[in-house]
Amino acid sequence: MADAEANARQEHLELSGTLRLQAPQALIEPLLLPLVLRVQAAHPALKVYLQADEYHHLVDAAAPVHIRLMRGSLPETVYARSLGDLRTGLFASSCYLNKAGRPDSLQALARHALIHCPEEGQAPIWRLAEGHTLRFQPRLSISTSTAALRAAIEGAGIVRCYHLEARHACAQGLLEPVLGPLWPAADSLALTYALGLRAPASVMAFLELATPWLRAQLLD
Repeated sequence: MADAEANARQEHLELSGTLRLQAPQALIEPLLLPLVLRVQAAHPALKVYLQADEYHHLVDAAAPVHIRLMRGSLPETVYARSLGDLRTGLFASSCYLNKAGRPDSLQALARHALIHCPEEGQAPIWRLAEGHTLRFQPRLSISTSTAALRAAIEGAGIVRCYHLEARHACAQGLLEPVLGPLWPAADSLALTYALGLRAPASVMAFLELATPWLRAQLLD
C-alpha cells in the first residue's frame, strides 16, 4: 500500500534538482539521451548529468550517481528495475557484403574486414554463440561504438554492436544483420539505484517515468 501511495503521489510530482545517471557509453545515445530529453521537456527544472562507465575517473566522488543503467548480472545488494534483454549482433553494409560476400560460418567471418571497438573489451576477441570466440587482427579499431557503427555504414567491414544501436540503420537499408545464428546470448539490462524506497522523491519519480519507456525500447 505504501508503494502504491508513493507512486500515485509521484505521478504528479514536478521533477527538479539534479539527477546523475551513469551507463555504458554505447547505451547513452540510443537509450538514455532520448529519455532524458523527453523528461526534461516535461520537467524544465530538472538538471541531468549523463556519465559514461568508461570514464568513471571523472565522476565526482562527492556527488554520487543516483541511477545506473547496468547490463549483466547484478550484485545482490542493489535495488533494481529490470528492463529486458540487450542483444548484441554483427552488422555490415550491403555495399560491403556485396563485394566481400556474406559469411556463413565462423571460419568465413574470420576472413572478413572486422571493425573492433575496444570499449567492449581491450583485446580484439568477439564472444559469440555456444561458447565460440573469434580472436582477430582488426582492420580498423575505434574507441567509440558510434564511430565504429558509422565506419560499418560507410563500408569499412563488419562491426559487433548492440542491436538497438544498429536497428535504425538497418531499417533505413544502411546496414544488414550478419550471421544471426552466431550472435551471443542476450544480456539482461536494469536500472539500479541506491537507498530503495528511501531514495529521493525525484529519483523514484524518474524511475517511474523511465522504466516503461526503456522496456518498450528493448522490445522494438
